Amino acid sequence: MPEDDQGPVTGGSRPQEHGLKIRVVYNPRTGRKREKRFKAVMALLEARGHTCEILITTKAGDAAGFVRETTSDNADILAIAGGDGTINDAIQGAGPQTPPLGLIPLGTANVLAHELGIGTDPHRIANCLAEARILKIRPGQVNGHRFMMMAGIGLDAQVVSDLSRATKTRFGKAAYLIEVFRTLRRWSCPPVDVRLDDEPEKAATLIVSRGKRYGGTFVLAPKCDLANPSFCATIFPPGSALSVFGRFLLIPAGLLLRLGLVAQQPARTVEILGPRGDPIQADGDIVAHAPAQISVCEQPIRLCVPVSRR
Repeated sequence: MPEDDQGPVTGGSRPQEHGLKIRVVYNPRTGRKREKRFKAVMALLEARGHTCEILITTKAGDAAGFVRETTSDNADILAIAGGDGTINDAIQGAGPQTPPLGLIPLGTANVLAHELGIGTDPHRIANCLAEARILKIRPGQVNGHRFMMMAGIGLDAQVVSDLSRATKTRFGKAAYLIEVFRTLRRWSCPPVDVRLDDEPEKAATLIVSRGKRYGGTFVLAPKCDLANPSFCATIFPPGSALSVFGRFLLIPAGLLLRLGLVAQQPARTVEILGPRGDPIQADGDIVAHAPAQISVCEQPIRLCVPVSRR
């Protein structure tokens, strides 16, 4: 498989001439429809002569443990089958000897899969695992906890903090909207004190992005590029909880920047000073509480990406 240090490269990729050893870390708590997708990907890979070993997660930390014990000696590809939370768990165990990570997106938002152009079609997923280019990406980290796409404090982190797994499983993407209305009744929207490359800022909500997308296919930070080791900070101005919510509603339409309702600026380091104790989410899971340091990891992670983007 060709490797690329800078970013996705367009052009052909030669199919494998022999079967690959693919170790699959599988989170089965994904629902019946996504289980069907998983089985379809497995069938496609095995039909092509690849050997798939499935490791099933049962609790938080299992994915990181499976990744930690997997090296290029026992697998050609290490596929993560689950949502963004499972991927986030898995990358905590990645190291220099970890084989390239592939994605089998089975989550609610699948933000990283959409960012890389993988999508959710079983044939495209299988092609990406078997015939991919390899992209080296340096993740972000919050107090040492890695993330691939974004971290945030404010409204989105409060919603993630309060959202139950049962609600998420039952309602899918709609669960976040349901939880937003619950959060708005009790969240006071305290100002966030932050330093971006040592420059002080105040915000009602702050989102620190490594990639363009947020919440699935929605583009929040169009200038971001996973291949570049820096962040884009989206600053929601201080105000009421309802004003923050109103701005969030405009993300799908791409109107936040067009209407000048938020500020964005590049940053290589982000320091969140307060409110002390407020939750910080990364890739859709609570990983820390303020205060916190956000920076780019020195150690890259190798990811399987499609030969061509859609």
